[in-house]
Amino acid sequence: MSNHHPGVTETSTAAWERRAALAGPVDFTMMYVAHDAFNRDLDRLLDAVADGRGHSPAVVATWQLFSKQLHTHHSAEDTVLWPRLRAAVTDPDEHRILDDMEAEHASLDPRVEQINAAIADQNTKALEREMSVLAKGLSAHMIHEESQALPLLERRLGKAGWDAFSKEIRDQQGGIKGAADYLPWLLDGATEQLKTQVLRLLPAPARVVYRRVWEPKYRKAARR
Repeated sequence: MSNHHPGVTETSTAAWERRAALAGPVDFTMMYVAHDAFNRDLDRLLDAVADGRGHSPAVVATWQLFSKQLHTHHSAEDTVLWPRLRAAVTDPDEHRILDDMEAEHASLDPRVEQINAAIADQNTKALEREMSVLAKGLSAHMIHEESQALPLLERRLGKAGWDAFSKEIRDQQGGIKGAADYLPWLLDGATEQLKTQVLRLLPAPARVVYRRVWEPKYRKAARR
């Protein structure tokens, strides 16, 4: 069980309260759940590093899965989502929002490399420092994205644009095979209501496989 880190990460409860005011015609649940999953892992990693366990195999495995998912998430936004949205906007203020998204990604990516280096060097102080900087920066970025960039996407690309992007990402992640790795990570710690909502997107046989195979396999892995 991880503790929350006030002023660094956002709790899922606070996040969903904030998101309620943003509700519109496009359902961004999958993006929101991914953001919650990043905050969840960051809380676990921050706890472990603070307790002096930042270099343990379980924590390193948690970090490796987190950083892989973050890379996939940001790459999809940088190569598919933001360019498509940029082509649909003309207002300078809207362009500035997209500039901010790209700049925030560019500031976060080096933190990942610094953490990899700190783990490789067994440098506990650097690991603690860089993990804290990443957690604070990523959490703030996700709030900014949800409050500014996603409403912009809703206005300019609408449901059809979001659905097309979502399908492209599922294909990039390897369809059902990719889902076997992604979904148990995504839904770790999610409420039953959210799990049901997300799993409803799968064909019925895949939902059974999730419950019987994918989730148990994820639980058995040696992670934080």
